[in-house]
Amino acid sequence: MKTIKLVLLVCFSTLLCNYSCSKDEATSGDQAIVEAEAKGGPSTNNLSISVPCEGNSWVVDNPTATSNIVVSGGIKNWTSSSDKIRTYFYAKSTGSIELGLQAKFSGNTTLKVTFDGVSQQQTFSSSNNFKKHYIGSVTINQTGYYYVELEGVSTSGSSFGEISNVLLGDSSWSANITYVDSDWFYWGRRGPSCHLGYDEPANKDITWFYNELTVPVGMDPVGSYFMADGFSGGYFGMQVNSETERRILFSVWSAYDTQDPNQIPEEYTVIPLGYGDGVTVGEFGGEGSGAQSYLVYPWVAGNTYKFLLKGESNASNTTDYTAYFYAPEVGDWKLIASFRRPYPAAPHLTDLHSFIENFNTTMGDETRRVDFTNQWAYDTQGNWNEMTTATYTVDGTASSGVRFDYDGGVSSTNSSSFYLKNCGFFSDNQVPYSSHTRTASGVAPNINFAQLEVPTLPAEPTLLSRTGWSVIDYSTQEDSGGEGSTGRAADVLDGDVNTYWHSCWSGCTATPPHHITVDAGSSITASGFRFVQRQSLSRAVKDVEIQVSTDNSSWQSLGDFVLGNSSAPQDINLSSATTFRYFKFIAKSAHDGTNNAAMAEIYAYTTE
Repeated sequence: MKTIKLVLLVCFSTLLCNYSCSKDEATSGDQAIVEAEAKGGPSTNNLSISVPCEGNSWVVDNPTATSNIVVSGGIKNWTSSSDKIRTYFYAKSTGSIELGLQAKFSGNTTLKVTFDGVSQQQTFSSSNNFKKHYIGSVTINQTGYYYVELEGVSTSGSSFGEISNVLLGDSSWSANITYVDSDWFYWGRRGPSCHLGYDEPANKDITWFYNELTVPVGMDPVGSYFMADGFSGGYFGMQVNSETERRILFSVWSAYDTQDPNQIPEEYTVIPLGYGDGVTVGEFGGEGSGAQSYLVYPWVAGNTYKFLLKGESNASNTTDYTAYFYAPEVGDWKLIASFRRPYPAAPHLTDLHSFIENFNTTMGDETRRVDFTNQWAYDTQGNWNEMTTATYTVDGTASSGVRFDYDGGVSSTNSSSFYLKNCGFFSDNQVPYSSHTRTASGVAPNINFAQLEVPTLPAEPTLLSRTGWSVIDYSTQEDSGGEGSTGRAADVLDGDVNTYWHSCWSGCTATPPHHITVDAGSSITASGFRFVQRQSLSRAVKDVEIQVSTDNSSWQSLGDFVLGNSSAPQDINLSSATTFRYFKFIAKSAHDGTNNAAMAEIYAYTTE
């Protein structure tokens, strides 16, 4: 963060005395401005630049508070004095600039306002409407990112206020202050993504792409996707999905252009050809659509992981893509998944690339970085080709000038490594759309392809009859009309994916864990359970536990499992076939992070 020096610290104290602990004016009408100036105080006329808090503010080191406090309209629901809220902007010029807030306060409120370590407490009087509040003048000595930090000190109201905008001025700065505006709130809060496009060997057909990835310690905040092996049909890398879950993710796009996988015609459907033990396979949508697989794996920052991707055509007008992952903690290659894509861009691997992105809007203020070393391409003639040159590019959030905290190129500490870095509001970066060449290692990967696991699909399970099954207990259900004619626990057994159980929410409160208990009517033996999420994926269940019993009194847990955010059927295989009469489905969390949950259908099956 560049330096901002407070030049009107004395003015803060003077204004506090002269204005009965308040310096504000109504945003409508000139009379308030005239009255403020007549009292000897500064006018807010010059505060002509509005930086919306909704798109530019975060609670420091507290994403949960960020999601609750930085909401539509700006900063609201702010009741904890321990929350520090920073609002960021980018200065393209230097000089003195006026600073203020657009806010309203339900009671007399004192805030601590901080600029680059220099702080001043300032008190604001209560108001029913949003007003402009003048704070002071600061000097911007260098171009780059700056933030205004606010802390609640005291208030006689219900919160520390509602703040819609940080105000800057005067108008001469309009072309030199950049921030995330309302057209870019979502992508601007996620932050810029950046990429490396590798120079592939000329006149070669590539069947294998090898890359090594290391995330430096402390550069792995929640919401990060470090993508190692990208290609024209998809991507393969690793994610930080929560404080407790990390994944190895491999996805292949359908050639059919839609954001909804349910709209993909059968002839365009990406088909699974096999997947490794513990890997979940399903569909994805929202940013294109297609087939997706992931392995929940606790990868560690500072360790180097290897990614190996195969692409070849084995059937007319299709290409098969197969992904393998090597973890030093395991010491062997593990199959993630294999997919067949109809209408491929090419019969082999093309457009080889890597990228870094943040997919969590509450984490757009956290810096992440990844290092890529030892990129190789294996051609159809059986030769490894080292790729040492890459073009560094950025996404639309960066190229449109919404955010400037992106960086990439060759590492300054390791000339044989590329790196990518994004988010966190740093100001120093490489010029995008530039070419970079790392030092060659000269050491090709030592891989025995014949020893890699061959993708195969497991035998299709046999669903057990649900005749005689009944729901005998549930935590809550939505039976007061909040979901129309559905929402009841019994709807998970009705055979209709368009009906569903929903935890109680209309006129009531339900918090996880939620549960549904099913009586199969007699003893059954099952090898696993099949779940079908609510088809809209609203309140889709993420973390589940399954318990079984023979007498509805003594219960045995079969373990905790993770369901994908997909409308396709999802199977959970048990470690061994288990005999029981009763089972309890326990929903511990939802993919959208809310306290509610929903489920369309639950089955049991056998694989024997």
